Amino acid sequence: MALRLRPGLSMIPLLVVALAWVTVMTRHALGHLTEPGVLFRVGMVLGVLLAAVCSWLAVARAPQPSRRAWRWMAAAWTVLAVPSIGFEALYAVGVAPSWAPAVAQICRMLWAPLMLAGVLSFPMRPLSGRERLKFAADVTTVVGGGFMLMWYFLIGPMLATGGIGWRGLIGIGLPLTDLALLFGVCTLLLRSGVTALWHPATALLAGLVVFLAADLYWCYDAVNDSIHVTTSGWREVPTLLMITGVFLMATAAAAQVARATNGRPPTGDRLMRAATQLPYLALSIGYALLLAATAEDGRLYPWGGLVAGVIVMTGAVAARQIIAMRENHELVVSDALTGLANRVRLRSSLDTAVRRAATHGEVSAMLIIDLDGFKQINDVRGHETGDALLCAFSDVLRQCVRQSDTAGRLGGDEFAVVLHKVGDADQAAVVARRILDAIARDLMIDGVPARLGASIGISLTTPTDPANVVRHRADMAMYQAKRRGGRRFELYTEGFEDLAAAENALAEELGGAVGSGQLRVFYQPIVALETGEVTSVEALVRWQHPERGLVSPDRFIPLAEQTGAIEKIGLYVLEEACRQVAAWQRLPGRQHLRASVNVSPRQLAQPDLVERVADVLERTGLSPRDLVLELTENALVDDNSRVARLEALRGLGIRIALDDFGTGYSSLRYLTRLPVDILKLDRCFVSELNGEAEGSAVAEAVIRLSQILHLDTVAEGVETAAQATELTLLGCRTGQGYHYARPMPAEALEELIHTTPVLGTARP
Repeated sequence: MALRLRPGLSMIPLLVVALAWVTVMTRHALGHLTEPGVLFRVGMVLGVLLAAVCSWLAVARAPQPSRRAWRWMAAAWTVLAVPSIGFEALYAVGVAPSWAPAVAQICRMLWAPLMLAGVLSFPMRPLSGRERLKFAADVTTVVGGGFMLMWYFLIGPMLATGGIGWRGLIGIGLPLTDLALLFGVCTLLLRSGVTALWHPATALLAGLVVFLAADLYWCYDAVNDSIHVTTSGWREVPTLLMITGVFLMATAAAAQVARATNGRPPTGDRLMRAATQLPYLALSIGYALLLAATAEDGRLYPWGGLVAGVIVMTGAVAARQIIAMRENHELVVSDALTGLANRVRLRSSLDTAVRRAATHGEVSAMLIIDLDGFKQINDVRGHETGDALLCAFSDVLRQCVRQSDTAGRLGGDEFAVVLHKVGDADQAAVVARRILDAIARDLMIDGVPARLGASIGISLTTPTDPANVVRHRADMAMYQAKRRGGRRFELYTEGFEDLAAAENALAEELGGAVGSGQLRVFYQPIVALETGEVTSVEALVRWQHPERGLVSPDRFIPLAEQTGAIEKIGLYVLEEACRQVAAWQRLPGRQHLRASVNVSPRQLAQPDLVERVADVLERTGLSPRDLVLELTENALVDDNSRVARLEALRGLGIRIALDDFGTGYSSLRYLTRLPVDILKLDRCFVSELNGEAEGSAVAEAVIRLSQILHLDTVAEGVETAAQATELTLLGCRTGQGYHYARPMPAEALEELIHTTPVLGTARP
């Protein structure tokens, strides 16, 4: 049966160390510490035995990439445990062989390379060519500082005395093995082998550092003959330091067993920043030793001034390098245009939030923000204005979040915010609403107002979800906000996956809708407001799905735009409308009837659009002067090539209508140079008509503008007779809306045509 170790059991070695410290300090205070050597032997045997057992358990329980490391360390502890137990058994029966200390020291020096192999076998971050050079320089600096320490306190004094024996072996061999272990510690830290503060490798490195400090202390006393290299006469501080180091390393192995049992992986790299300071710490130690040696020598000339000058120069260079590193770091983690965090810093901030959720249950949130209407402003007013608008929004974003939060730009007009310790969804919604309210007011760009909207998706962290899942859910929520019209926020819920899956399925089915005859063309009449005569018909596509029934255009048209199916659908609607209107023109008095067909921005981007439209007109027999193509503002002003296609279409005799005029962001100056013949007044302005001057202000302005520019005007969304009358008084000639008729199949519209007056001359 597999051994299962509770997480709390990994703390037992630390509790033993704490109890030992309290016991020794208490006995020392009472004057009862008469045989510290016994404490050392018992503590070391227990610590080494526990480390060996836990390390072998870790070999079996650790993740596969770490097992090799624990196997080396288990062998190292076994090398120490076997002779330690044997010697203690001999001491228990009163036998104290003279060769025991030498064997113990040999085992100790064998233990070091085995431990080094274990430390270097942990999984670490791979290095590129340039990173290898940087790593080599850092490790050389740290080990060089350690060598200076060993030389000053151990190797130098021993060589100066000229005494070489088994104490010489201690004076040279042990410091060299300690330097090798120091190399392993630096390697593991600098190459991100330790990925979190509470991690088995952290306890292992802490134990090694404490052990090395105790070993340095012990070797220093041994070299200077302040103690004998036996188990008697040991003072409590170095003794307990060494025992503490051993028990910390044992704790690391126990923690690895508990971690593997509970399946909790490492969760971060919080020690990486501290590890990069190791070379500077080594330099500080080295220069401190230089100062100490100069002071001990007692000669300020020549070494005092030289040493002081070198220290000052090196310190200045190090300070400059630190400043440059921070500047470079800011460049790496900041967006060049806005100064906000970039993807790298946002990812790190989200990782931190996810780690806190997993370890402490803290709820954080991620907001994905996509600007609505930015592309239109960028296209109309230029990229410089677009960049200025992004910077202005970035300032708004900074003001809407706390300093502890991370606001960043993902790219283009997409931003993100990581809200740390937000508490719950309501608090995240408060921030999202604050952002929407802030950009609802006009942003001044070069003295010209610009109004933006935003679609915001919110996702909360949980104790189990990784960072990529949190980010993906925020994206899904943002797209859901866009699908619902934008300028709003959505909190992720479980049903969003189903909505996304349904949309994907609908998009696949849409591709075959034209070929299988599922699309229907409905028509809405455009009438002369004064007489009620039908002068044109607008063709509107409907999808009669065999299983879903009638699918709303608001649902499938955006999908058609995204997938490219709109090109095939648009051509189908154009041909059906031209053929039907050509047939209606053969009715008595309807020879001037026109077809009005919507063209999407994607269709207008087709290089062969003009040829395709001409072919349709030729096949259906409809005259080009009886066709009106309707486009939205952003389609018209997107680029010069589209404008050239519109000019070519007008050259055929086709008229161009600007749909939903007044709801976009186009500058009025474009109307003087774009190929537009008709302005369609948006329904939102028609709905404001109430007989008062305030309600008709915008509608009247658009109508007057059309008259000045010699453009026709068509009012959309006419729902009442009062609105039709007021539009007529304002000078509008034609309109459409539910007051006259809803969109209907061709058969129903033909019946309507027969019942409306025929004057023969009213045309928009």
